[in-house]
This record gives sequence, C-alpha cells and structure tokens, in this order.
Amino acid sequence: MFSNPLIPASSSAFPSKQVAITYVVFLACAALVYFTIAQREFASIQTMAALSQCLAMFFLSMQALTGTDSRGISVLSLALHSCSFACRLSSTTWLNGYLPVDPTGDWFYQLMDVLMLLMCLQLLHTILKKYKHTYQSDCDDLDVKPLLLLCVLCAVFVHPDLNDWATFDIAWTISLYLDTVSMLPQLLMSTKIGKVPSYTAHYLAATLASRAFSAWFWYYGAENIARHYEGGFCFGAAAIIVAHLLQFLLLADFGYYYIRAGFSGSLCGSGKGDYMDLNALSSCSTYEI
Repeated sequence: MFSNPLIPASSSAFPSKQVAITYVVFLACAALVYFTIAQREFASIQTMAALSQCLAMFFLSMQALTGTDSRGISVLSLALHSCSFACRLSSTTWLNGYLPVDPTGDWFYQLMDVLMLLMCLQLLHTILKKYKHTYQSDCDDLDVKPLLLLCVLCAVFVHPDLNDWATFDIAWTISLYLDTVSMLPQLLMSTKIGKVPSYTAHYLAATLASRAFSAWFWYYGAENIARHYEGGFCFGAAAIIVAHLLQFLLLADFGYYYIRAGFSGSLCGSGKGDYMDLNALSSCSTYEI
C-alpha cells in the first residue's frame, strides 16, 4: 500500500471501537430526539442535519484532542464553518423564519449550532497552538477570501425572506452559501495529501449525511417559499435548491470512496491503517473532485 510518512499507519483496533461507540451513541441520540422531542414531525429532518454536522465536528475533535496531531485537518474549512454557524445563529436564536417548526426548533436546533461553533473554535485554537507543528499548511492553501466575499455578495442580492427582515435573511443566506463552499479547502487538502486520517474521513462522511438531510428538508421548504411568493420566479427558493445541490455533489464523490474504504477495512484501524488511502482506492493518481 502507498505510504505517506506524514500520516503514520497503525494496526491498533482502538480507534475502531471509538468510532463504533460514537456512531451508536449518535444513532441513539438521533432516535431519542426524533421520537420524543420532535414527535416524529417531518421538520425534524433539519434537526437531523444539525445533529449529523455536530457528529462531524465531534470526529475532528476526537482526532485533534484525543489523538496526536492535526494532520489532514483543514483550518480554512474550520474557519468557514465557524463563520457559517455564527451567521446562522444570528438569525435562529431569536427569529423563527428558518427554524424547524417542530419542538426541536424551540431550543435543540440552536443548541447544536452553538456546540458546533464552540467545537470549531476549540479546534482552531488546538491546531494553531498545540499542534501547530503538525498542521500541514502547505496543503491547506486555498485562498478563501474571494469565496467569502462572493458568498456575502450573493446573499445580499439573492436571499429568501422568511424572517421578513433583510439583515437577518441575508445573514442566514450567507450561512447557506458558506456551507456550500466550506468543504472545498478540506477536499482540496485531502487531494494533495492523498490520504485521509480515519477520523477526518468520518467527519467528511457525516458532513455528507448532514448535507443530504438538509437538502431533503429544504427541497420541500423551498417549494413552500416559492408557492407563497407573489413576484413571479422566486430566486431565493431557487438559490436554496442550487446551494444544497452543489453541497451534496461536492461531497458525493468522496462518499463513494468512503463506502469503498469501509468495505475494504481501511478506515478504522482494522489492520490496514488508521487512514483512508485515496490513491489506492482511485484508479487515478489523485483524488478527483
């Protein structure tokens, strides 16, 4: 198998147990939320998206805080995530326009965003301070400033109006557009390295699941926005659909390799290493996005 001296392999099964326990606890929490707090309402699909994203952030925390280093983690993606969570919270903590209408929208959905923001900030501090010597900055070099500016400008000109307050409608839409581009630095970094540490691979997979849940919810949500829009074509509803489609497509290719890696036993320290070797799984020399 292709080896990378920057990401050591390990034959230990311990990470596999940690990952399995994490997934079991997550599924139990998701079921508890869905059947008790959400009362099986369809709107709770958006809360499942937030739960899945929280799981993704937790996997990165497991790597950075209980592991040994920050190799394979994109600081730029974490920074974009932080901006996205902050923008969304500026709307959802006190306005109802973009909240799930089931009981999870009263407090649980916002709690997930608060936890994710705190985890992102903690990860940024840990990587840039404690594990700065292992941060692969040469591979995490995408210029995100134009992307950030583009998201803001697009949100100003194209946004839904569920809050009926332009400032906070724009803030929520900035979050949506940032979600669309936030994984680009991580995916490009993984491309350059050629290998993804197993925890980072689970982070990407959980993010893909989150995007799928969110797309499912907003497919119907955007339809409702368009139905009540009286100005002709609803650009805000179309923007939501297009943004979620792009989010899903950006990660779908990785999802294919993730499934292949799971079947090959190369994700959780099963004797083949505690990383996912993209070069070995792909017929190409690098992981294509």
